[in-house]
Amino acid sequence: MTFKPLLILLLAAGPALAAAPDIACRSNGSWDNACLRRLYQGAPGSWPKPQVDTGVAWQEMAPVPAVAPAASPRQAARVALGRALFFDPRLSAKGQVSCASCHQPEKSFTDGKPLAVGEDQLMGRRRTPPLFAAPFAAKLFWDGRVDSLEAQVVGPIANPVEMNHPITAAVARINGLEEHRSLIRAAFAAPALDEAQLAWALADFVRSLRPPATAFDRFLAGRQEALSDKELQGLHLFRTQARCMNCHNGPLLTDHGFHHIGLSFYGRRNQDLGRFEVTREKADLGTFRTPSLRGVAQAGPWMHNGIFPDLKGLLRMYGNAMGNPTAKAVAAGDPYAPPLSPLIRKLELNEADVEALAAFLQTL
Repeated sequence: MTFKPLLILLLAAGPALAAAPDIACRSNGSWDNACLRRLYQGAPGSWPKPQVDTGVAWQEMAPVPAVAPAASPRQAARVALGRALFFDPRLSAKGQVSCASCHQPEKSFTDGKPLAVGEDQLMGRRRTPPLFAAPFAAKLFWDGRVDSLEAQVVGPIANPVEMNHPITAAVARINGLEEHRSLIRAAFAAPALDEAQLAWALADFVRSLRPPATAFDRFLAGRQEALSDKELQGLHLFRTQARCMNCHNGPLLTDHGFHHIGLSFYGRRNQDLGRFEVTREKADLGTFRTPSLRGVAQAGPWMHNGIFPDLKGLLRMYGNAMGNPTAKAVAAGDPYAPPLSPLIRKLELNEADVEALAAFLQTL
């Protein structure tokens, strides 16, 4: 599967405008960094209000909620069992891949590949989604097709292009492994687990995942020196002129919603209509779940199809409203052409703005 025409476009695309408009603490293209530091010296609630559209239910930036202490020794044992199973390739039919083969901790629980690769090198349709937002999301997978972590964690096990292992067979194999028996007994007070308990253990492990502390977390805690001048410029642009907080807000920097941002490839060989394929509701045409930006710099390539190998190229395309590739089909009255989300607009960003935004994203 290739996306070369659009890839060439995104790498070549420049910002929408060369001139930088005047905004708070910037005049004639020059930043007053001391002014900017004063604006952001307090708690996030005192920062300049973000530029969001009417009706957008945004949340202020904040630290990610900590993991609650285990309510019981059995819960702690379930997390430990889930961790062991997450890294065990024997959950897959041929023992080739584990959950961690695609969800690698050092890559923000993604795998660095444009599209997920399962057993026998079979390739999926979409990129491996990061997991940091999963404990807090009401809908999971890129298309939101399940509404619980228990359903999400077992989906890849049985998927023919991922782990290709019927759940009953996977459970039987795990129960036959001596090394997991003590954890199974500690977690469930039984010598063997069933399908629901397998899902429960894996889900409890995923619930325990949190992004590592970053420079941005230190800045949230009041340490002004944690962000450089350029990174702080990027934070201000993120909240204002770049309009990022319409979708990327709150502690996880996601609204957990679904939006069409122009990457459905409608009418083309690589067409993917996202959530519409689950709901068949026209409002969902081409929409995909907003990913968390926590750990985003380590989670590339980006978007649901891994089409962006470079964050700056991605930012430039956002600046150009992603090219609005379905505009003509929508205008012609095609009832299945996904309209671009109204939250996606051309932006007045110059190359220095792109550099600052990219620098800020590195701090997350």
